[in-house]
Amino acid sequence: MALEGLVFFRENNSLFCRIDVFSDEIKSRIREQLAGVWSGFANIEDLPEVYSYPRTLQSFMDRYNSKSEDTKKGMIGELLAHILIPEEFPEFLSLSVLKNKEERSIKKGFDIIYYRDNILWYSEVKSGRNGSRTHDSNAYNEVLLERSHNGISEMFKSERGSLWESALIDVKLCVNSRDKVIELSKLLDNDSPVHDSADKKNVMLISVLYHCPSDPVLLENVVEFSKRVVTEDCYKDFIIFSIQKKTFEAVAAFLESEM
Repeated sequence: MALEGLVFFRENNSLFCRIDVFSDEIKSRIREQLAGVWSGFANIEDLPEVYSYPRTLQSFMDRYNSKSEDTKKGMIGELLAHILIPEEFPEFLSLSVLKNKEERSIKKGFDIIYYRDNILWYSEVKSGRNGSRTHDSNAYNEVLLERSHNGISEMFKSERGSLWESALIDVKLCVNSRDKVIELSKLLDNDSPVHDSADKKNVMLISVLYHCPSDPVLLENVVEFSKRVVTEDCYKDFIIFSIQKKTFEAVAAFLESEM
């Protein structure tokens, strides 16, 4: 059963999640997951007092408050993706943390890498709101999905080994079993440009639209975008996951109130 306040729509590999109410259940899930999403679940298992919820809040908000509005949208959007995608895909294991390790900024590289059944899924999250009012919700959500599609395609074309090196660091933060870390690290390494891997990748394209729910994204529009991606034949397999919430500020205000 979905968390109170969430409505999911799905057709094959196209999904839309609308946050109608930022409910107590959603807030509770954020409390449960924030430390692991931010710093890695292996870290909080080993050192729960170091990676506690209060310390995580302070770390997240310190970075959030110093950023531009566009970066703030991205940080909240990626947080929502980390929290909500497991609601629909509980079998997907996240191999990524939200916190950037190199500097006090948002994370560089693949936004979230998922693992399921010995298969890697690479994701790109694009967040925004229609400030110009020249698009309706569906048109602007398509803009965000297009940015996600183009962004991750460019990452693959760039063949930057540093993208996979960053992912290898994250695995150790997310997975506590040494044997599993070794297994996943080998899988990532074999999928990297170091081994001249030209294989098509599995991808999750994620959009987070901040827009009034009274003008909702329609699943049929997400499906149409998916059909277009199919014709381009860029990926081995892919999932489209769109999220709509009225504002990102409400999430930030909740986190601030928790401190």
